[in-house]
Amino acid sequence: MSIRQLEELKTEYENVKAREQLKERVYRIMKRRSIMKKIVNVAATAAVIFSIFVGALNGVPAFAQDIANISGMESMVKILTFGRYQVNDGHFSANIVTPKIEGLLDKELQDKINRDFKESANLVISAFEKDYKEIKEQAPEAHMGVEYNYQVLTDNDDTLAIDVYLLNIVGSSSTTHKFYTINKKTGELITLPSLFKENADYVNVLSEYILSEMKRQNAAGENMFWVEKGDYVEPFLKIKPDQNFYLNNEGDLVICFDKYEVAPGASGSPQFVIPKNIIKNIKME
Repeated sequence: MSIRQLEELKTEYENVKAREQLKERVYRIMKRRSIMKKIVNVAATAAVIFSIFVGALNGVPAFAQDIANISGMESMVKILTFGRYQVNDGHFSANIVTPKIEGLLDKELQDKINRDFKESANLVISAFEKDYKEIKEQAPEAHMGVEYNYQVLTDNDDTLAIDVYLLNIVGSSSTTHKFYTINKKTGELITLPSLFKENADYVNVLSEYILSEMKRQNAAGENMFWVEKGDYVEPFLKIKPDQNFYLNNEGDLVICFDKYEVAPGASGSPQFVIPKNIIKNIKME
């Protein structure tokens, strides 16, 4: 690794560490509201953490009830745009979309997910408005933006996969994701453990493949994953049992990481498509 690359890593690391005091204030707020216990806790946490760095309202922005079905969906399971909040004053911008799921057989789960979608979006909006005065006073000429939105990744006869993401732009950009994969035939939410046989060691099987692929890409000069212990970052060792994932249109398992989770910001939000032969012995039939 070159001196320039090390300096870039050091700069990114120090920028992240510099935000810890602001993050601490956000965590205290979230603890009171029990947001961390929600299904979309990752997206909600990121939404508040990163929205601390944005703000600015000219007048009172209006909510737009833009409800639209995703085209081409033949199943009753679908994702809608329930609400939209937009601000743009030239220096600061916000585009905050509230998604809504319909068609799940488990109505209690459906209501919980939709409630969390709404609470997460409202939390981003609240933090955006509250911090406007503070940020504007400190850096009136700053250019900052936040986007909380969703993207349909897979939509076929069997599966609907959705990425609910929070993009923050302040100098550089930071992105966090929460993925939802739904079995359209049963209307059930698919979890990572549910894809594998009972007691299968899927964490280590997936981690070993991903680590080998990270090292391969590093050696080929394709990427710069953190796979060795260094002065500024912890190396990737293994995925979390509930690691972000989705099933693509070919039915392949795709393991996902947030920006800065396993690599420098230039690597974006890395994803690894797992070959079927890697998990064929432990996959649920």
